[in-house]
Amino acid sequence: MDKIHLIGASMLAASLIAGCSDATANTDKAADAGKVPEGVALVVNGKELRFDAINADVDKVIAAQGENIPEAQLEYARKQISMQMAQSFIIENVLLKTAADLGYTLSDDELKAREAEVLASFADMPDAPKTLEEAFKTSPLGEERAKEQFRTGVLIDKMLKAEIADKNKKDYAADAKKIVDEITQANEKAAASGAEALEKIKGLKAAIDAVSEAEKAAKFEELAKANSDCPSKEKGGDLGEFARGMMVKEFEDVAFAQEVGQISDPVKTRFGWHLILTTGKTAATEAKDDKPAAPEKVSARHILIKTDEVQEVPELDRVEKVLKMRDERGMVADFIRKQISAAKIAAAEEFSNLLPPPEEEEAPAPAPTPAPAAETPAEEKAAEPVATPAE
Repeated sequence: MDKIHLIGASMLAASLIAGCSDATANTDKAADAGKVPEGVALVVNGKELRFDAINADVDKVIAAQGENIPEAQLEYARKQISMQMAQSFIIENVLLKTAADLGYTLSDDELKAREAEVLASFADMPDAPKTLEEAFKTSPLGEERAKEQFRTGVLIDKMLKAEIADKNKKDYAADAKKIVDEITQANEKAAASGAEALEKIKGLKAAIDAVSEAEKAAKFEELAKANSDCPSKEKGGDLGEFARGMMVKEFEDVAFAQEVGQISDPVKTRFGWHLILTTGKTAATEAKDDKPAAPEKVSARHILIKTDEVQEVPELDRVEKVLKMRDERGMVADFIRKQISAAKIAAAEEFSNLLPPPEEEEAPAPAPTPAPAAETPAEEKAAEPVATPAE
């Protein structure tokens, strides 16, 4: 991992806190939940967060959202925002104490370097701020709070990088090569299956062309039932009626361009090879009275011979970086979990689910991280184009 930033670490830590506890089932936590003064939501290593402070911040966030939150969802939104603020309070205070205990500090040069990095990440955005001060002024919680949160984030990032990334000396070259080799081999098999599928679909087209015009539709349906790899085979390949955007582009372009009754030559999509029979067309209509406008639609049948998709082969150094990042995310999870478990945290009942598990309980293992190969185009699981969104 080149950098471990607070945003990712905070989200990870929040999930660890919430995932490690169940206030309704843990009587020890219920007892801890009562160990806070009146009006206090959380106490973390001696630092208090009061309910009135949370409510004031929630009001500011809600106000900044304007009409983006429907009236019916306001109560739910307030609860969610309150929980997120409580999680952030725990995370920041626990990790700030850890950083202080380990002797981490920030220099002006380190802050300026991070400021430049953040501004560069905004560069391509519309109305990007020219300075961080400009960005801080847009914070619903106020400019000073935004500045303090930024400084906190940079310090925590520095600690996590030094304690995790800089100490990870594992060589990922062999594992990366294995992954690249597996993708290459899978692509070779996909190419071979694609050639076989093309020959098969050509044979089916030839069988349809061999019958009379009056028999072609029935022959198409017969061959779809016997050969198609799409669930629509049970209906003779019938996909029903659809508008543009409901199929992958290569498929819909042919279906809309053909005349009713016309059967296509083989058509390639990411699912495989198709024969397409356009069975009907409905013209677009304009809105009239209380009837909304409707787009042009077609009805079609198809025969699909599936093929495996050829994946882009990633660069070795990219795979190494992904493997390293995956491991370091797990290390960060373990580090944060350890710090939270060791902290002195008490909560009011409303936030008792954020308490870490008692020491005698073993915290659950972090969720498995997807294999690095997921950085390359994922294998498509849908069986027919109608099941996929437009590209």
